Amino acid sequence: MRVALIVAILLVQVSASHAQHRSPFSFRMVYYGPAKDSAYAAEHHIRQVIQTRDSEDPEWGLWVHTMHRFVPATLIDAHPEYFAERNGVRIPDQLCLSNPEVLRITVDSLRAMMARKPAARYWSVSQLDNFNHCQCALCQRADSIDGSPSGSILRFVNAVADSFPDKVISTLAYQYSRTAPKVTKPRHNVNIMLCSIEEDRSKPIAERDGPGSFTYDLRQWAQLTPAQRPGQAPNIIVWDYVINFSHLVLPFPNWKVLQPNIRLFRGNGVPMVFEQGLSSPGGEMPEFRCELLSQLLWNPDLDVDSLRTAFLNGFYGQAGPFIDRYTRLMETELDKSKLPLTLYEHPQAHKTGYLSPANIERYKALFDSAEAAVMDEDTIYHWRVKDARLGIMYAELEIARAMPRAPNGLFAKDATGTWHAKPYYTALLDTFVLRLKRHGHRLLHETRNTPDEYFAEFCAHLRNGAVNHLAVGRTIQFAEPPAAKYNGGSADALIDGFRAGNNYQFGWQGWWGKDLVATIDLGTATPVKRVETAFLQDQASWIFLPSQVQVEYSNDGITWAPFGTQELPLAKQQGPPAPHAVRIAARSPVSMRYLRFTARNRGALPPWHGSKGDCWLFCDEIVVR
Repeated sequence: MRVALIVAILLVQVSASHAQHRSPFSFRMVYYGPAKDSAYAAEHHIRQVIQTRDSEDPEWGLWVHTMHRFVPATLIDAHPEYFAERNGVRIPDQLCLSNPEVLRITVDSLRAMMARKPAARYWSVSQLDNFNHCQCALCQRADSIDGSPSGSILRFVNAVADSFPDKVISTLAYQYSRTAPKVTKPRHNVNIMLCSIEEDRSKPIAERDGPGSFTYDLRQWAQLTPAQRPGQAPNIIVWDYVINFSHLVLPFPNWKVLQPNIRLFRGNGVPMVFEQGLSSPGGEMPEFRCELLSQLLWNPDLDVDSLRTAFLNGFYGQAGPFIDRYTRLMETELDKSKLPLTLYEHPQAHKTGYLSPANIERYKALFDSAEAAVMDEDTIYHWRVKDARLGIMYAELEIARAMPRAPNGLFAKDATGTWHAKPYYTALLDTFVLRLKRHGHRLLHETRNTPDEYFAEFCAHLRNGAVNHLAVGRTIQFAEPPAAKYNGGSADALIDGFRAGNNYQFGWQGWWGKDLVATIDLGTATPVKRVETAFLQDQASWIFLPSQVQVEYSNDGITWAPFGTQELPLAKQQGPPAPHAVRIAARSPVSMRYLRFTARNRGALPPWHGSKGDCWLFCDEIVVR
């Protein structure tokens, strides 16, 4: 039985009032898999999600992040002046919006696109998904007058809109352009797509209200943006976000803030709302969140507690009360922790809060009860409970990886004192990935990490994540300690016998703009044949490989001799974030008590990176053999 039908039966009392209700939002899209079904969308009064190359909705000719569609990056060699100037060089990450040729080409390109889709009313002319906006003299002048990079963007978009008075030209107020301009006002046919990507989802957005907050920016844009026609609402669409995009299956207890956030949008006259979840198969309890969002966009004043309970009982059958308790317990534990809930954080950010090992055990007990309650019922309920449990399985695996030697950690010592992966986690990984695939989950990250890729990477970590070597249990001293927020979890993280993964948020020690210089005392003169380590490369997060790695040795801690050096040439990163292994070996073992390990930070970011500032250097376990 379809979800929509189940809920319709259970919510007869709500549906009766629904029929007489008129939503405050003229555009309502919930970007989730269930909304791809036309019948579901119609019953829930939302727009059907129709994924195409150009948009998510047939009324939109282009949806978002579109500048590269008008002036392709391939033109940079012939016309570098068309593109953003950063640190004195032109880069293809954004366009130079003060260049009149860029405006001409954009208008011509857009006119050709409109001819192919004449029925589409909305056309996005919007920045690309990075922070490298143009800083040439003319663009900077416009931005300084308006007090925000939205100034140069809006002037450009207004000029485009003047060429198409019968169309609506939409643009982003997103990240660096979210602050409204002080002087420039949008044309009547310019739509502002205001994005809440930075917001903490542990509390209602409206609780943050000062300058710089989303609430403040929302008010400013609402006051600035004219209606398309007299008496209408401001021409704004709010792009809201409701999941963790780096960990799609992770439990994300933001359910109780959905209503106050939607009420905030309504209270500021917003007529259009796009709620971004996950439209492809998978994610965390997508039917539940899609139901809440759809109902609240139609009527923001519904009794959410009753709606939640009715849906969970209908969707999970006799397991519903246990799933209900699970979601509410998670919310309570998040509140108790007072930690923020953000869109890209690793589960380890909550290892002392709602995802603590103790809390995970409580959630597992509730799922045990939920599965038992529907074991002998219609198999669809048992199937759905097993799918919902995937989030807790993932959290348990990732928290165990982030706390490798804790009681609930990934590894345990055998009788010889050697660390090995616990069989429990090997079995849990097997079950988790098998279930992911059976239930149709395609990705664990918004752009990558299939179940098979996750399995291969985690298996490699189970094999190699714990490593016994000569420096384990010894002492390490730094000329400059790592940054406090990237200390790897302990002072001896570089010689604790555990390797990090692909995520800089745990296990790694990081230095910003400074060299890593570490001295390891092996306790007594010891033959050493080689030194191995890994450095993380994640250039989008300002994390670069060092320029040089040098190892020296001494027996008195005063006089040092070279052991080996390796140069690492600078290159643009290809592919996702990943560790880069470094191995320095001697021809024959060298006796030493002290080992000095130096990794040279590259210092200032290269001009082609687009940002100004220093590089981060992230180092993993220094393995001495």
